Amino acid sequence: MSQRILFGVFASEADILGVVRAAREEDLKVLDVYSPYAVHGLDQALGLKPSRLPWVCFLVALIGAVVKLWFEYWTMVVSWPVNVGGKPWDSLPAFVPVTFEVMVLSSGLSTVFAFLLISRLWPGRRADVPHPKVTDDHFVIALEESGAAFDPGRVQRLFERFHVVAVEERLVEETRPSERSRKMSVRTLNIALVVLLVGTLGLTWWLRPDPTQLNREFMPEMVRTPRYNAFEPNPNFPDGKTLRSPVPGTIARGMLPIHYQATPEDALRAGEELKAPFALNDERAIERGAVVYANFCQACHGPTGRGDGPVALRGFPAPPPLMTDRVLKMKDGQWFHIVTYGQGKMPAYAAQLSPEDRWNVIAYGRALQRRSAPPAAGGSQ
Repeated sequence: MSQRILFGVFASEADILGVVRAAREEDLKVLDVYSPYAVHGLDQALGLKPSRLPWVCFLVALIGAVVKLWFEYWTMVVSWPVNVGGKPWDSLPAFVPVTFEVMVLSSGLSTVFAFLLISRLWPGRRADVPHPKVTDDHFVIALEESGAAFDPGRVQRLFERFHVVAVEERLVEETRPSERSRKMSVRTLNIALVVLLVGTLGLTWWLRPDPTQLNREFMPEMVRTPRYNAFEPNPNFPDGKTLRSPVPGTIARGMLPIHYQATPEDALRAGEELKAPFALNDERAIERGAVVYANFCQACHGPTGRGDGPVALRGFPAPPPLMTDRVLKMKDGQWFHIVTYGQGKMPAYAAQLSPEDRWNVIAYGRALQRRSAPPAAGGSQ
């Protein structure tokens, strides 16, 4: 059965929207509209019903999430219970990420396949392009030349009102499938699905695994690697040891060497060369320094740094107050040297305090100097 169709070519989406609305207002039968991209509002202008694809997406996503939750519950609780840190067998939070991924995957694939099925865009179908420019930058409307409302002159004037580029009339064959062919296609699809189901079940039965045999292992060396323990003899090295000695000159993390001697001259040199790795008025450094000072320094230097600690009060030589002119003039690097190597009666604290804590306690000592007024007379060290 043939059908006479009038094609109108337009250059802008505003023109195609306008001509579609005007044609429907004049009761002209719009068969289709072709455009190089999706035009917003075109479905409303054509009077199309809302798409049912969102419902397909939602329902399949819901089915996918429920099936995945059931599968995870069956595997983790029924088939192969796994104790993961004492958590419940059906730990729902652990199921959420995979369930979400399966839900997104199933909804996306179902939407694509449903769209292809509804649009009849099966593989091998030839596209019906009414005008070569419709794939580039033009828009085409197809009107059926039938009915009392169709008047070629009136349609021509309607097209010209919306800046028509070209008008073409064609006699095409009816491409809509009949009811019989539609039933045949559905029947063919059902037969193909049944054959696929039967074939899948047959392959599953034929290739069913033997329960008495172990499963095949893929890359077993990833589980049972040829390795040696740290203190195990190893014939691959000349010394027969597995644990390798550090490279000469290796420095452990946080253990940078300090190239000074426990002498007054090196203490002065350290005052010129060493700088704190952070600002000594930093509140966090002062807070940590207060803890270190209370544990290691307060017994001799006292709570305020005046040299009146409980050890000094019981006969041990008192250290000089931190507020004397000589101590105030000491540079930070010289303080670090004294805390590290000791000086006079003061022992070294390099073994007890990390370099960072030594700088922290120096920051707290500077804070004590800023808070207190200098004493009337100072001691000697």
